[in-house]
Order: sequence, then C-alpha cells, then structure tokens
Amino acid sequence: MNGAPAGPSRGGRGLAQGEHTAHGACVSETPLGHRRWAIADGYIPRESHGPEPEMTSHETASILNASGHDAHVRFTIYFADREPAGPYEVTVPARRTRHVRFNDLNDPEPIPLGTDFSCVIESDQPIVVQHTRLDSRQAENALITTIAFPA
Repeated sequence: MNGAPAGPSRGGRGLAQGEHTAHGACVSETPLGHRRWAIADGYIPRESHGPEPEMTSHETASILNASGHDAHVRFTIYFADREPAGPYEVTVPARRTRHVRFNDLNDPEPIPLGTDFSCVIESDQPIVVQHTRLDSRQAENALITTIAFPA
C-alpha cells in the first residue's frame, strides 16, 4: 500500500509489531480486541428451511485475530438448567479471521438444539468477536448480528 518493504522472515512465527507484511500492511503495535468476551443470547433452532449447509439455522462467533501470534480460543457454554459445557477449543492463526458455527462444536459434546444458552469466549491473545444468528425456520429468514460484550 505505502510501498514499505516486507519485514524479515520469522520462520512461521508471524511478524513482530511494527513490521510490514509483503503487501505493505503494518502490524499494529496496539493490541486490537480483548481476551474475554461474552454472548448472553444463544439459541440454535431445531428446524431449518432451505439448502444445507448454507441455510441451516445457526449461531456463529466471527473472530478476528489481528495480532502477530496465533490465538488459542476457548468457548464455555452456560445453560439455565445444568452445569456449563466445554471448553471447546479453536485456534485462530495470526492476522486471520475464523467463523465458528456453534452447531459445529462437538467436543466435548454437541450444543443442544432448541435450548437457550450463553457463552464466554477466552483467548490468550486479544481478539474481536462478533455474534451472528441465522434463524431459517421459515422461508422468510431472520439474520441478526451484534458485537459480543468485551468482558
């Protein structure tokens, strides 16, 4: 972008803060995001309408890791009538985004459909989390999205 040269190779460890990528983007010296996030409203409908997997009703946590280090992220799911489930663990590589469908979290157990839940997301690196729900129980789909709460 600004014609700045790429920083030296770091053997797959990512760029240091202040170094430039091959495309001239600078890795910020200021952390972007938080290490703990909360999503209070979770619900995966049992039914869906439309082609799968694109139109399957789901909850998603879109995670941005703008740091120069991989983010090791843990999800803990809370319920109204039982003990929490988790942790569910994912890795978001340095300077990447990952969209995690709660429907796909199966280890240590699948998240039950048709059940209210909340989620706490914790990371060893600062991340940004956006929450999205697709409710496709009827042909007129509903899509909501909001930033998660930085705890």
